[in-house]
Amino acid sequence: MQGENASPLTTAGPSAAYQWRSCLTRMEGAYAANTIRSYRVDFTIFEAWCAENERTALPASPETVAEFVHAQSKSAAPATVSRRRASIAKIHRLLKLENPVSSEEVNLATRTVFRQKGRRQEQALGLTSALKQQIIGACANDLRGLRDRALFAVGYDTLCRRAELVQLRIDDLTSKRDGSATILVRKSKADQFGHGRLAYLSIEAFAHLQTWISAAAITTGPIFRGTCGPVLMPEALHPYSVARVLKDAARTAGLPKDEIAKLSGHSMRVGAAQDMAAAGIDLGAIMHAGGWKSPDMVMRYIEHMEVGKSGMARLYRAAIKDPAEVLLHRIGAKG
Repeated sequence: MQGENASPLTTAGPSAAYQWRSCLTRMEGAYAANTIRSYRVDFTIFEAWCAENERTALPASPETVAEFVHAQSKSAAPATVSRRRASIAKIHRLLKLENPVSSEEVNLATRTVFRQKGRRQEQALGLTSALKQQIIGACANDLRGLRDRALFAVGYDTLCRRAELVQLRIDDLTSKRDGSATILVRKSKADQFGHGRLAYLSIEAFAHLQTWISAAAITTGPIFRGTCGPVLMPEALHPYSVARVLKDAARTAGLPKDEIAKLSGHSMRVGAAQDMAAAGIDLGAIMHAGGWKSPDMVMRYIEHMEVGKSGMARLYRAAIKDPAEVLLHRIGAKG
C-alpha cells in the first residue's frame, strides 16, 4: 500500500505516457509553444529508446539516463543531448518524481560527451547586407517572391528570431514621415511575458513590406503567410518554414551548396549583428536592436568580425605600417 507522500507515478506503461503528455498540456499558455514542443519531442525519443532497450522511462533511474546520454552522443550534437537531458528532468519534476538528471552519474556522462565532442555549436551563416541584396534580387515578381523579399528585409532590420518574425502583425506597424517605420515585436524567447520591443524598419525594408502587403491585400492579422500560387493562406507561416524559404531563395540566387547548407532561420539575425559590429556599433546598441538580455550570444555571432580587432591583430598592424615592410615580411616567409 502506498503512503500519503508516495510519488503519484511509480510504474511505466500507457498511464505513464498519458500522464506526462497531460502535464505538458497544462503548460500551455505558461510556456512558449516551441518550448513545449521540444519537451514533447525529446521525451518521446527518450521513451522510445527506453522501450527498445527494456528500460523504464518513468520514473527513470540515473543509470538509464546516463546510458541514454552516451547513446545519443553518437548521433546528436552536444547541445541536443543537453536539451534532451533537460526535458527528462522537466517531465520528472512535473510529475513530482525524483529527478534522475541531477545525479552525479548523469553529470559525469554529460561531461564525458562535452569533453569528447566539445560544447561549441556550428554557427549559422550570417545573411549580411550584401548577401541579403543578392538573394532579394533573385526573388521572382510573383506573390511568393514579393513576400520573400519583404521577409528577408524585415528579418534583417528587426533582427527577429524565426518565431518572432512569423508572429509580426500588420496592426503593430507604424509608418514614419521619412519613409521608414517601426513594428512591435510582441513576444520573444527572452520576453516570455510579452512586454514587447519596438524594431526599426529602414525605408528599403518598409517599401518591400508595403509592396507585399498591397499585393496580398492584407488588412489585419499576421503579415507573413503561406502562398499557393496566387492564393494567400489565412494562417501565418510556421517558424520552421523560414529556413526553407531562405534556402530556396538562395538556390535561385545561385549560392554555393555549402553556403546554402549553413543558412538557417536565424541567419538574418546573425548577419545583421555582424554588419553592425563591422560598422563599429557598440555592443549595447546591438543588444538593444536584437532584444538580447545577455551579451554572450551576441559575442558568438560577431566573433568572426571581431577577431580582426583582437590584441594580436592590432599588434601586427602597429608593427607593420609601411606596405614595403609587408612585402619584405612575405618575401622572408617564402625564403
